Amino acid sequence: MKFKLTHTARSVACAATFGIAGLAHANTATTDSDAAQKSSQPNSATLIAKGTSGAMTPFLVDAEGRTLYTLATDEKKAACDDACMKHWDPVVSESRPLGKDILPGLLKAEKNDKGVSQVSYGGLPLYRFDGDKKPGDMNGQGFADVGVMVSVLGTAEHPQEAGEKVEATPELMAAGAKVFASTCAACHGAEGQGAFGTKLEGFDRLANGPALLSTIIHGLNSMPALGGQFNDEQVAAVATYVRNSWGNKFGGVSVEQAKAAR
Repeated sequence: MKFKLTHTARSVACAATFGIAGLAHANTATTDSDAAQKSSQPNSATLIAKGTSGAMTPFLVDAEGRTLYTLATDEKKAACDDACMKHWDPVVSESRPLGKDILPGLLKAEKNDKGVSQVSYGGLPLYRFDGDKKPGDMNGQGFADVGVMVSVLGTAEHPQEAGEKVEATPELMAAGAKVFASTCAACHGAEGQGAFGTKLEGFDRLANGPALLSTIIHGLNSMPALGGQFNDEQVAAVATYVRNSWGNKFGGVSVEQAKAAR
């Protein structure tokens, strides 16, 4: 099943309430010269790659494995002001950046408002966070309500841990197997191997339960909306089944979560 990745509630709230002026007010210690010097420093890490951590949705990292972010105040353009620059270092490249295990067609290097050739992915300007000291650190996620990690699909989001503490009970699995066989197997394959639909075997994006529920209920691209056909019990059951079959081990989905996704 294909499904859509979404911004977190934090990111959405930030985009609506935390403007550039507010960000500048939050930290006024940085001078114009400090920001200009930092943004103009050359950066040799023109390789953008896929990072993974447990059951999180795969996200972007640089050549050293450091997590990359976009800013909730950025809407398809680099708008990080001088105070912002104290914590956020734009990823720059004088030539076309390279991609590894991502979608290289989403990569660009364009001049930002300060004349620096900044790398973007899917239109989202990319940054490093100065609080991340080593590969695997994700301290910029949610920092000052503006830092947002970027998925390999080019969406700003909060990667979610799998399972959400809902058990994949035998009853849920059996009910889900029945729904899957009658409705989903024709496209996704009886063993999740993929056919007309996405291969679900070993599909790490199933870790994002809310996004999976949204796609089952509301549809996405060639995936039809099944919310009118399935009740909440059936949605929870089939979501639990695909999240815990064919090598996937992402935990269960409750009826309450399915109902909340409508």
